[in-house]
Amino acid sequence: MSETSPQTWQKLGKSDLRLSSVGLGLWPIAGISSLGVNDKDSLATIHAALDAGINHIDTAFSYGYDGEADRVLAQVLKQRRDEVVLASKVGQYFDSTRQRVIDGRPETLIQHAQQALERLATDHVDIMYLHLPDPQVPLQESAAAIVEIIRRGWARYAGVSNVDAQQLQDFHAVCPVAIVQPPFNMLQQDAVKVLRDYCLQNNIAMACYWVLMKGLLAGKMNRDHQFDPQDKRLTYPIYQEPQWSRTQDFLDLLRTLANQLDCTVAQLVIAWTLQQPGINVALCGAKRPEQILETAAAMRLQLDRETCVQIDHWIAKLADD
Repeated sequence: MSETSPQTWQKLGKSDLRLSSVGLGLWPIAGISSLGVNDKDSLATIHAALDAGINHIDTAFSYGYDGEADRVLAQVLKQRRDEVVLASKVGQYFDSTRQRVIDGRPETLIQHAQQALERLATDHVDIMYLHLPDPQVPLQESAAAIVEIIRRGWARYAGVSNVDAQQLQDFHAVCPVAIVQPPFNMLQQDAVKVLRDYCLQNNIAMACYWVLMKGLLAGKMNRDHQFDPQDKRLTYPIYQEPQWSRTQDFLDLLRTLANQLDCTVAQLVIAWTLQQPGINVALCGAKRPEQILETAAAMRLQLDRETCVQIDHWIAKLADD
């Protein structure tokens, strides 16, 4: 491990915003896919993140069946709004039957942006993303709605999430993007690979989610981990055999390396992520304070080249198996 100081703060593209390199994602406290969520722990988690030096908080209109994540966050923002670089997303929601709906129509995006601000009890967010393209709506129309949201002063900068390279270019041509949000982790790198060159060439920042693969890459679930039958992670192939055992073999290597570096597996994974070209922010979900305190500490961990090469070798071997 290198003793050089890592980049704890990242300038957001051409903007005047500076984001912590670890951000807090609020999906877990929405209570949709996470079990055991409660307001007390959620509030404590957000406060702990800010106290630990995280200033970037990422939410969305669809983080909750009825804006649960936003409503909890609003209680913190009343006290600490000036400490937060706040991002939200529109373009997805849950209907009255709790079914997920993708809706990129301009009128919906504008309506939901206004509702989000009301839930958050703030007059603007710093970044407004299109959550994902709607296949039924031309992307340029959705992009124009984000431009309108910014024109109204409801957001300072634009972002777009879950796009491929061509979609990013099409969106950026209508609505200049300061940041893009793709999924990324050691085992799922394709979404970033196709965006990286364009983002670097156009000074677009990247904030990645799923960095810990819904907790798997935190290394705390061993081979015989007993999942709650209602845990929705069980629907993902990586949580099923044979991928589960192969991934546990890989995690054993990371556990040994983390022990040698006197850090946790989660901190090792996040530090490696932040040293990948073009990645500025690792968004980490949490529903309890101790979880975000652990991941926030990764901002102070810098890996040397030899360590990164070793990890890359293990990742390549896993992919070949």
